[in-house]
Amino acid sequence: MKFKLLYFGELRTNPKKRAQHVTDIRMHFHHQLKKLVEHSPWNNLQKYMMPNPTKSPVSTKRVGGVDFNPIITPNLKLIAELDIQLLHPEIVGVARADIDNRIKTLLDALRCPQNDHEIGENQPKNIGPVYTLLDDDHLVTKLSVNTSHFLSPIMFDKCGEAPEPTTSEEERLFLMIDVNVRVGEGTLENLPFMV
Repeated sequence: MKFKLLYFGELRTNPKKRAQHVTDIRMHFHHQLKKLVEHSPWNNLQKYMMPNPTKSPVSTKRVGGVDFNPIITPNLKLIAELDIQLLHPEIVGVARADIDNRIKTLLDALRCPQNDHEIGENQPKNIGPVYTLLDDDHLVTKLSVNTSHFLSPIMFDKCGEAPEPTTSEEERLFLMIDVNVRVGEGTLENLPFMV
């Protein structure tokens, strides 16, 4: 099963408030994933999620007083392959692009927080469960990253004007993530994802 996740914004390599930065990115993906599970076959996952899951294995995790619903979990024997297209404002090949640390930040945002310290202080707590792609990033079995120079961020600005210049670590970029969900081991629970 395949789908895409999109992101336009900052992807900092070493932010001062890292937990909050990761939380902000996680919340951006939450809205897309919440919409995803409204459609077949993804809506089959809802019976394993809070509130009041009707079947085991329950996939909801509670961390820091917030419920997180990962889409890809070891409980359902699902794994992921990620193909990331990263368009950034730096000229391709310039040393400051720091792709490895950006991908680390991205992977942290795609997974559930593992403890209270990984939740930002402004994490919304009254919106219901937060949807994440991964229970943990060890469920990624293939990762590819293609980078390119981002020529025109104007298309993402609501007013049609170029965004204000920012510092090198805070420049906005565009990500398109192709997610290929695979079944690691066939079970009755993950049967709809074997297509």
